[in-house]
Amino acid sequence: RAAVPGRAGAHTGAGGMTRPWPLLQSHPVFDAGIFRVFRDRAQSPRTGQARDFHVVHMVDWLSVLPLTPRGEVVMVRQYRHGSRRDSLELPGGLHDGVAEQPAQGAARELAEETGYATDQPLQMLGVVHPQPALLANRAWIYLARNVNRSAAPRPDAGEDIDVVLLDAAEIGSRVASGEIDNAMTLAALGL
Repeated sequence: RAAVPGRAGAHTGAGGMTRPWPLLQSHPVFDAGIFRVFRDRAQSPRTGQARDFHVVHMVDWLSVLPLTPRGEVVMVRQYRHGSRRDSLELPGGLHDGVAEQPAQGAARELAEETGYATDQPLQMLGVVHPQPALLANRAWIYLARNVNRSAAPRPDAGEDIDVVLLDAAEIGSRVASGEIDNAMTLAALGL
């Protein structure tokens, strides 16, 4: 079928749905500890041809949108080595899937990075795939209501974090100006 701009399903298989590519082989290429890169060979169900793809496997991510009783959003500012600049973003980190549930991990990350906590259960906003073309992991996004400062932040040795309180009304202009451009933060705010 010819592609029709703006029309979903223009390049799909029968029934309007894409079909999975059968995985023929998967070989580790690189292990960086925090992530592993695999070269996967998969076969196109449309053409029958096999192609190689690189896939990054790492643990799932956690992100939490913390709101104070006054309607402030608790954010963190930290230097990010990938972009080589400061990033204003929501607290979050890696999920230790063996030792904790995602909501527990989100509450842990909130406390470690900001010193804030809540006595209410965290509400799951959604689970997203951060970059499904390359990354095999998911990101669990939570809302924490009525958070209050309960302790001093305890960042990891590789983190230098400033805690920033923003009135929720400021978020839109900070996004529009590009000051908030972290994709996981934008996903959480969108949810």
